[in-house]
Amino acid sequence: MEQETKQLFIAYLTDQCSPAEVQLVLSKIRRGGYEEEWNAAMEVAEEMLNSRDKGDGINTSFNLDKAKLFAKIRKEAGIHSPRIIRWPIAITSAAAAILLVATFLFYFNDFAKKEIPQELAQTVKQPAKNFKDTQKQWLKLPDGTTVVLNASSKLDYPDSFDGLSVREVSLSGEGYFDVAHDASKPFIIHTGKLKTTVLGTAFNIRAYPSSDSITVTVTRGKVMVQQANKTLAILTPAQQLEWVMRNPAIINKKLNLPEILAWKADDLIMDDLTLEEAAVLITKRYHLKVAFLNERIKNCRFTAAFLNRNDLNQVLNVLGDITGTTANIKDNIIYIDGPGCESL
Repeated sequence: MEQETKQLFIAYLTDQCSPAEVQLVLSKIRRGGYEEEWNAAMEVAEEMLNSRDKGDGINTSFNLDKAKLFAKIRKEAGIHSPRIIRWPIAITSAAAAILLVATFLFYFNDFAKKEIPQELAQTVKQPAKNFKDTQKQWLKLPDGTTVVLNASSKLDYPDSFDGLSVREVSLSGEGYFDVAHDASKPFIIHTGKLKTTVLGTAFNIRAYPSSDSITVTVTRGKVMVQQANKTLAILTPAQQLEWVMRNPAIINKKLNLPEILAWKADDLIMDDLTLEEAAVLITKRYHLKVAFLNERIKNCRFTAAFLNRNDLNQVLNVLGDITGTTANIKDNIIYIDGPGCESL
């Protein structure tokens, strides 16, 4: 059971979620697979409801709030109104709690079975999958942030960051983040009891549930690591924080970045490169020459990461989406064309 997810659900049921956290709840419900966490959260909700039972009546404000939340989540998730379950005010608290659980599980199952639009498949279904030991995954978040997830890792995030004051995600496992810069919306990664806050940077986080430690390593930019509201460290490039859960402490180490990032050594990482610089890496990886039909596009600068199993067409398609270019292969030469862009 994911304790962090359980606590998130409890916070949602008790109306203590931030807008960003509500989006995370929506994403988890759409994906399904969190029945155990829901059941545990429901038990807490039942205890809360029973504690509000006073004398010969019942405080129904909790039920009414839940009804509003049901309506809200149905609307945001695009789900048609299901059957409505009602109960009289005079019902006992125990029975009300059981009905509340049954009602919420009904909605949960409805969400989990709902078909997700094809265009959202990449950003909704894949991040919730628990990958096998031999698998890694490259993800592009709604804000342009790229993430390389290591094996047996999972990332939860909302379908959109629009209308939110922060960009919040939840990581279980290990991931390399290259965060799109947005000074008005900090990017926050929740890992167990810690949260890492950035504006735009590149760093690695290791936080597997089976481990008793969380490690944050910065390769570019600056990040702040916090526990609750206490700042543990502000890290700059080539710095690392290791937080040991059983004995909370910051452990300073002499870093070996190639060793730390070895898990993605076979991947194609283009970190703040121009297309001309990227062409060198493409030639080395795929043994094809690259020719630019417009000299101006050589200076188009971008950041992207590709797994070692991504084929050339996938790489060229993503680069085309990012830089507004097109690519054609003829006689073992990749011809890249486009309107060009200003050098950053």
